[in-house]
Amino acid sequence: MFGFQSRVGLPATVATINAQPVRVQPGETLLAAALREGVDFPHSCRVGGCASCKCRLVEGQVRELTETSYLLTQEELAQRTILACQSVPLGPVRVEVAQTRVLDIAQCSGRVVRQTALTHDILRLTVRLESPLSFKPGQFAQIALEGLPGVERSYSFASIPDDSALVDFFVRRVPGGVFTDYVHSHPLEGTRLHLQGPMGMFWLRESDAPVLFVAGGSGLAPVLAMLRGLQQQGSARAVTVLFGARTEADLYCMDELRAMEQGWAGQFRLVPVLSEAQADAPWTGARGLVTEHVPQLLEPGMHAYLCGPPAMVDAVQVQLLQAGLAKAHIHADRFVTQKEALARLDTEQTAMETIAPPQGLGERLVALWHYLKFFLFHVEGLAVAAALFAGGGWITAALLGFSLFSTLGDMLLGDDTTTPRYRHPGVLTVQLWMALPVLLLICFAAVWSVSPGDPLGAGALLSHWSGVDLLAARDATHWVHHVSAFLITGLMIGMVGTIPGHELTHRTWEPVSLWVGRWLLAFSFDVGFAIEHVYGHHRYVSTLQDPATAPRGRNVYAHVLISTVRGNISAWHIEAGRLRRRGLAVLSWHNAYLRGLGMSALLVAAAWALGGVGAALFFCACALWGKALLEIVNYMEHYGIVRDPAQPVQPRHSWNTNKRVSSWAMFNLTRHSHHHAQGEVPYQDLQPYPNAPMMIGGYLTTISVALIPPLWHKLMTPKVRAWDRDYANAAERVLAVQASARAGWTA
Repeated sequence: MFGFQSRVGLPATVATINAQPVRVQPGETLLAAALREGVDFPHSCRVGGCASCKCRLVEGQVRELTETSYLLTQEELAQRTILACQSVPLGPVRVEVAQTRVLDIAQCSGRVVRQTALTHDILRLTVRLESPLSFKPGQFAQIALEGLPGVERSYSFASIPDDSALVDFFVRRVPGGVFTDYVHSHPLEGTRLHLQGPMGMFWLRESDAPVLFVAGGSGLAPVLAMLRGLQQQGSARAVTVLFGARTEADLYCMDELRAMEQGWAGQFRLVPVLSEAQADAPWTGARGLVTEHVPQLLEPGMHAYLCGPPAMVDAVQVQLLQAGLAKAHIHADRFVTQKEALARLDTEQTAMETIAPPQGLGERLVALWHYLKFFLFHVEGLAVAAALFAGGGWITAALLGFSLFSTLGDMLLGDDTTTPRYRHPGVLTVQLWMALPVLLLICFAAVWSVSPGDPLGAGALLSHWSGVDLLAARDATHWVHHVSAFLITGLMIGMVGTIPGHELTHRTWEPVSLWVGRWLLAFSFDVGFAIEHVYGHHRYVSTLQDPATAPRGRNVYAHVLISTVRGNISAWHIEAGRLRRRGLAVLSWHNAYLRGLGMSALLVAAAWALGGVGAALFFCACALWGKALLEIVNYMEHYGIVRDPAQPVQPRHSWNTNKRVSSWAMFNLTRHSHHHAQGEVPYQDLQPYPNAPMMIGGYLTTISVALIPPLWHKLMTPKVRAWDRDYANAAERVLAVQASARAGWTA
């Protein structure tokens, strides 16, 4: 998905999840496809670290993107248990998920008792079943009429289940539609009907969060059923209904909706919107497209349910995601006709085969810039290496220049909120791989700068090329500049090593990327990161179980020590558990943690061989400073945030920043809210989420503030309290009160 593999020409396939078929695009995981299609698939971390999405592969084959023995037992592996978030179908597959099916699918019969015209092209079909049917408001059924043999169509229930066995369906007439033409043009009272259901994952989830319903056309059917269900429960949940139609004549069930608005126990906003109302029409309500009215109706923590024409549903879904609504809280049911469904695969296949090349010089330059901007990272690294070789004041100048460029650049250049589509993602992968030779050069220059001799004759060679006596400049370097060398080298190990290493070790299915990533992490002695980060941190982020999440009130210096110790212990236990499940010895070459220790030891030995004991100790100090920077970054990315461990990770569970220089120099690590919500997404596709919780500033600015605990707590405590108020759900507010009490914060 993230390397050089091409999707051109690969067909989409179908995964049957319990009884529901789901289209899977080339290279897409089962979980990503299920969530895109609106299937309520159990999940949490999305990076293969928690096993919340485990399911049984009944038929077909998948390509697994990670080693599942970190989480699955031998018995589960023998039963063909897989992780949906790490499984790419190699063809049609069938999987079973015990948590997905909430009600058994039944087959039953009934008779049509009424046909009621609601608009010129929508009618209500009322059916009396032979016996009551259990279903959740919002679900659908497959319907077949005796007068139309071999023709089945899917329609959402517009009613709620009760003992009368009466169910309603709204049927919109589709030009040329076999089923809808028949229903609209024939009297059907008394006609026998066969029904299979309930089906679908579109139903109202239990919550006290405010809810936004967006319906268009006959998409009002499941929304009306959900509203009736809430009304039957006497719910006081805050509700907003945005109902889109072309003209006032296309609105229906308005009397019932207005009665609900008047009698609702809590807040109820009804907003009908007409897209084609004449300018001189007496309509006094909202006009335009539904999407024009969504932004002003959004509330923090809102859940959304969208139903109707695909174009409307897709447009609103994009709006909600860009506004920072959690994907898990957006539920959609796209009403497509049979013809549209058949055409859709062909359309998507064509769209996936190519990304249109840029047109004109301007577009080509912009497209080129989107690749070049991430080379800022390499330019900074090479500049630091040059300064280390130059010695003296050049080293301190590099440190100050890097610091000022990063902080002032973020302050003056604003935010980067673009997410371009890349025609050549392989180039971006090579940029990440290039971090390894750049970091090797930086660390060699650092070791050379404190060596008594001239390792590999580098000083003599560079002096000859440059015409500057670099050996003399090194020997004359003041101790102050050596301190600067320690600081800037540690910064580079943290930036050039840890940041690409973080991205690459998430790509567990790419051997080269994983190998490069682990070597990059070895420079900071962070041998457990590739294990604990993916299989621990992403699973437990913002909970008490996560070593990397700083609780409220903790200062950064304590966090660096506590998180380092707990993180390494966690990594060891995770790796040991994997080996035991595979029947392998813990103390063996199979142990990735021990291999990581060996890689770091090899780097120390190389520094010793090049420059002696002093150079090796200097490298160790720089490496530990680089490791400390990782823990400082962890500290500021999740400080004080709480999460119910039973709930999936959402954008609100990370502090975010969209500052331009930080984003370009750190491969979009700044878009941390999206990264934790969808850990499988490569850095270039991460969304900025402007409404996510925001850091104090760019990364280096926030690091600087974190290093001054009184200033940090003065600035962050109000932000954390605002997070409790604006982002936390009901369960998290309880956890927040407990977390504040542990920190000694007063109410």
